[in-house]
Amino acid sequence: MKKPRLLIALASLVAVPALAQTIATADLGALQLDYVRVSASGGYTGSPLAARVSFRPGDALSLVSPHRIQRIHYLVNPGDTVAAGQPIAELSGPEIHHFITEYKVVGERYAVAKKRFESNRALYQRKAIDESRWIEISDAYYMLQLEYEHLDHFRERLIEDAQDPDRILFTAPAAGRLLYALDMPGIAEGGEIAVIVPEEALRLQVAVPTERGAGLAQLRGGQCELAVDGISAVAEGFYRRAWSAPLTADCQWLPGQQVMVTPWYQRAGYVIPRGALLHWQGDPAVLIRSGEQLQLVPVEVLSTTAEGYVVSCSAPLADREVLASSVSAVQGIMLGLGGD
Repeated sequence: MKKPRLLIALASLVAVPALAQTIATADLGALQLDYVRVSASGGYTGSPLAARVSFRPGDALSLVSPHRIQRIHYLVNPGDTVAAGQPIAELSGPEIHHFITEYKVVGERYAVAKKRFESNRALYQRKAIDESRWIEISDAYYMLQLEYEHLDHFRERLIEDAQDPDRILFTAPAAGRLLYALDMPGIAEGGEIAVIVPEEALRLQVAVPTERGAGLAQLRGGQCELAVDGISAVAEGFYRRAWSAPLTADCQWLPGQQVMVTPWYQRAGYVIPRGALLHWQGDPAVLIRSGEQLQLVPVEVLSTTAEGYVVSCSAPLADREVLASSVSAVQGIMLGLGGD
């Protein structure tokens, strides 16, 4: 008894006709059919994104202290522009004086080691001393050279006050925006005194939805329009990090400032009126005029405009005519629901 029922059920499924993908305009009766010619689009604007004025890792100069500094008094405000050689902070405390003493002692030891190295090099070349002795002399010289140069990079940034030996100024090694933030008094050994960001390094950092990264070409905010300089190929959750080109004179933003920008995507698409879009079996589509018939064409909605949508399509739609009126009624007839 079960087998005939199964056959009947299968037969009924086969008998259901597939939904029509085209319809003749003659079958639409008195429906008003208005058409709009589809225009091609080279890009589109997306939903606003939150951006932050920042800099790429590696673009800024980090100023690190080789010794602990008990007290530091900054002479410029965070974010101010400084010139190379300009005093930016006053350092005080016994540690800074210990550093200057250490620098002098290491410098004297380095000078002795250098003299010894140069005099023994000639002896080694004449085989007057054995190789093990030469290696010992060379190792001592190069170790002191590295130690001295490490201290010298910091020492050359310091200016001592002849009138006040306790007052030592720290100067900027390069021009740019000075950024600093102290979580606790003083600077720990190996701690960062400040960061100098070159003016040409300031740019926008923005998190872009992973599916929207392709084609992102520009960020626009107010009078500022910046090309996108790079997009990370690594996802961070649901987003990818993108960077703009350096800020221009039109972008009067401060380091760390949060701004809303409008992304512009460079991607080929088509502009259609708002009333032309329909949903067919859950997916967006349009009805394209093809002679005396209307053909259902699936599309992907890329963005919205004031008058309609920007869509992409696997088939070329430029200069084709899309149905812009009575779309719901035509869809109903194609679904077998009858006309108006």
